[in-house]
Amino acid sequence: MDGQSTLELRNLPDRLADHLVVMIAKGELKPGQRVFEKDICKIQGVSRIPVREALRLLQAQGVVRTEPNRGTYVTAFSGDEMMEMLQLRLAVERIALRRVLARGSSVGDIAPQFSDVMLAMRRAATLRDRLAFCQADLSFHQRIIELSTSPVLAPTWQLLSRGVLIFLMQEEESPVFDFEALIAEHEKILAFLQSGKSDALDGEIEDHILCIVRERNRHALPKAVAGLKTV
Repeated sequence: MDGQSTLELRNLPDRLADHLVVMIAKGELKPGQRVFEKDICKIQGVSRIPVREALRLLQAQGVVRTEPNRGTYVTAFSGDEMMEMLQLRLAVERIALRRVLARGSSVGDIAPQFSDVMLAMRRAATLRDRLAFCQADLSFHQRIIELSTSPVLAPTWQLLSRGVLIFLMQEEESPVFDFEALIAEHEKILAFLQSGKSDALDGEIEDHILCIVRERNRHALPKAVAGLKTV
């Protein structure tokens, strides 16, 4: 590998996978679009071997799909599939939060363990940087998984997180995306976690994860009704 590579050699396939996910999240690669290995190799200055490994990672995580003798394509998730992914994410995070609560004082003071990701979220909100905000958002939730110290939840979260980032970024036109409101939601999750209010925390994490879908559907309904009236 030459010294002109734009990515570090350590964990190169994983870094390439993250790069491709960002391209998809930003709309530079569209759902259903073919991903050409040679283009990624040229852009990143790498050989085909790590690119293929990165695509295998993303295929295992459902972000891309490979058709024999045809190539690799960005997955076009249906609304139902997105909802299934979010419901699975909710189940994983609920279990993680319960494990953190069960550990009680052994996790120490909760808030300081999230101070860096909350700061990153606030900085991104000030800059109105949607990608940086969503990445900090996912870091917040990954911290919950890490604090749960579960050997089962960690790899499950890893399978979901890249798809979640794409979902969050593709909601860019959503009328409910509000930087300040989302920061407040994370602060509320922390407060409930710190106080040990399990029932309130359980309801809050559900609202936080599923609210975008619920609000999107609520806004879509009047449009659908209006369309029926014009027929």
